[in-house]
Amino acid sequence: RGSMEYLTVPSPFVWTKARTAGHSPVFRSSALPPLDWPLPSQYEQLELQMEVQPRTHHRAHYETEGSRGAVKAAAGGHPVVKLQGYTEKPLTLQMFIGTADERNLRPHPFYHIHRITGKMVSTASQEAMVGTTKILEVPLLPENNMTANIDCAGILKLRNSDIELRKGETDIGRKNTRVKLVFRVYVPQAN
Repeated sequence: RGSMEYLTVPSPFVWTKARTAGHSPVFRSSALPPLDWPLPSQYEQLELQMEVQPRTHHRAHYETEGSRGAVKAAAGGHPVVKLQGYTEKPLTLQMFIGTADERNLRPHPFYHIHRITGKMVSTASQEAMVGTTKILEVPLLPENNMTANIDCAGILKLRNSDIELRKGETDIGRKNTRVKLVFRVYVPQAN
């Protein structure tokens, strides 16, 4: 029978604790929390605010259609987001399209955020993927009082054939056309 050999865990590697039910908005890791992780809009002196609310209705478009333009604000113009309580250095505001039903907020499986460009768009932005979810990143700059005019975001409806390729999605979800614009920002902490 000889001796049994085991693989050893390298000494600099430290196992981290599993995520607990009580979600803290402070992350001590370089990785950001998943998009379906419930985070508060306020933490200590920091608060992410919608200064100008979007309209309650915006027609999404399919990739094969022309763009329907950016999401508009109820009183005209575009939604405005501001980070209160922080002006030290530029940060990145992330936005994505989330579910608007009674369940926990999560990325919407049938709608994605869409980057709008053109002469009338004043806000710089870039698209990125987090897993299978498209997000839009917008700078929050101290010289703009950590405020972003969201004139660069539209809503894209995925084709049914693309949706059928995803695991775990149902026809019930297809009929769910209500969405939320979801915003989040990572603020580095000194400690």
